[in-house]
Amino acid sequence: MSKYFDISNTKKKVNTLKISEKFESRYLLSHFEKLESLEKDLTRLPSKEEFFFLQTDNSFNAFTFIPFVCKQFAIKHLYASTYSISSKVVNALIELHDAGMVEQITLMISDSMIRRNPKTIDNLCSMVNNRPNIKVLFAWVHAKVCIMETATDHYIVEGSGNWAENAYYEQYTFANARGLFEFRKELFTNSHIRAKAESGGVVAVG
Repeated sequence: MSKYFDISNTKKKVNTLKISEKFESRYLLSHFEKLESLEKDLTRLPSKEEFFFLQTDNSFNAFTFIPFVCKQFAIKHLYASTYSISSKVVNALIELHDAGMVEQITLMISDSMIRRNPKTIDNLCSMVNNRPNIKVLFAWVHAKVCIMETATDHYIVEGSGNWAENAYYEQYTFANARGLFEFRKELFTNSHIRAKAESGGVVAVG
């Protein structure tokens, strides 16, 4: 693991900066990491109000962060937005849910994928039809955000990678911050939804 910068070493300087009122009581601890393998290079989860800024040197799926969290904590609710999602990731999500590792899932996927990859969408809609704790929404979205609520923590993963095949060089932020979690959650509660998975298919909304 290559650690380039640890802002905790300059904590005194950081504390002298004037920060917006929303975050003035927060303690921000940041690390910069370069990853070839998530499990090999990232040795722990971020603690509360800690942010990891990551850059990949090898291709891995953005989904990899979810089992990384699940190995230590059950996830009460997972929200994820993506432009693309592969059938392998769909199947893996369903397995995590059925195993009780992820209690609730809300996916928001680009509605263009309905025509770009109808086979994957049909499979997804079929699999969530008898699983009421999984919701699939479709919107005009290009955001790549995943937020995970556990019993005690609020994890956020956001970056350039989709939940499909990715390039070697991607960047991610991996954080544990309730304020950022609530802010990113608004993507799922306030966005204009064009369609949703219902009765084994895609149903237009509005």
